[in-house]
Amino acid sequence: MKKIRLGIVGLGRRGRSMFALAAESFEQVIPAAGCDLDDKIWMEKQNKETLSLAEKYPDATFFTDYDRMLSETSLDAILVETPANIHAEFCMKALERGIAVLSDVPFAASLDEGNRLWDCVRKTGALFMAGANPNEWGFVEAMVDLYQKGLLGELSLLEAEYIHDVRYLWKSTPWRNSGAFWPITYCTHSLGPLLRILKEDLRYVSCLGTGSKICPDDPTRQDMMCAHFRTGNNVVVRLMTSFINNAHIGLHSYRVFGTTGYFERFSGRGKLAPATFFSSEKLYGAHDLTELPVNLQRHELTASADAGHGGADQALLQRFFMALENQAEPIDIREGLRMTFPGIYACESARKGGQLVEIKYPWD
Repeated sequence: MKKIRLGIVGLGRRGRSMFALAAESFEQVIPAAGCDLDDKIWMEKQNKETLSLAEKYPDATFFTDYDRMLSETSLDAILVETPANIHAEFCMKALERGIAVLSDVPFAASLDEGNRLWDCVRKTGALFMAGANPNEWGFVEAMVDLYQKGLLGELSLLEAEYIHDVRYLWKSTPWRNSGAFWPITYCTHSLGPLLRILKEDLRYVSCLGTGSKICPDDPTRQDMMCAHFRTGNNVVVRLMTSFINNAHIGLHSYRVFGTTGYFERFSGRGKLAPATFFSSEKLYGAHDLTELPVNLQRHELTASADAGHGGADQALLQRFFMALENQAEPIDIREGLRMTFPGIYACESARKGGQLVEIKYPWD
């Protein structure tokens, strides 16, 4: 098995967990280098850790300068785990050196960044993979399987909700505490799973926001936003996002309405546990709504408390490392932009009072 010398940029909570998961769950991975602006983050224990990164990975080299890490360390792949609004430049610098990149999503904060990253991937030919871990959940695999077997029929309307009060993260991740961080731009986690079965690109969007009612000190903030997208063939996708609310409910919910079937992922409410439902006119005995025995965890992976987001992070890393060996298809730049650009255009629509806006992609 070919060894993969792995580096990482961004060593916050998620970056540390992803680096550890890669190093400790995949025998082909050699943790070679880490980079962060904070020079203490490598040497000191964080978040109740028993060992610092320097103690866990004594053969890896730490840098505070990303360019130095790329030039002074021989790397096969890199994880981009910087704050969500500053991914693209780190990705492009690595790709230009022929280093494979797995970047958290969304990996473009603007249309210009997305277009430049698209051009960079095509020019360099280096492997780029979008870190869309919700795409890897077990119940999403079930949804894809049901659709591919024709049990849902033709898609009509799809819904997703991402309702999460993140005020407790404002101090540790200050980029979230910004009026510029409109929740609809963080749409990849919601659209990604749905776009696995909706192969048409989203072409139009109308979006509205509530403004800042819960935290009125920043009038540019949006407590909640709701967008309606439409494809060229009139498939509608409704997306509601909120990162400041008092709902205290499960984070992710999805609904798929087809001409012959229905699929739902219920995220949980209070004492009501998360559940996955399905019905179909095409399957004997499934005409009534039926609960499926699938959750976040993928059946083929070993369950672990450290596998990240119900095992999705482990599945994502496995797919990335297999793609490096041409044994799996990555979530490529096109799929990543299909789930990123709609949120940027939704913001444009919201700024125009909900005006219908056409969505364009680099491949148009």
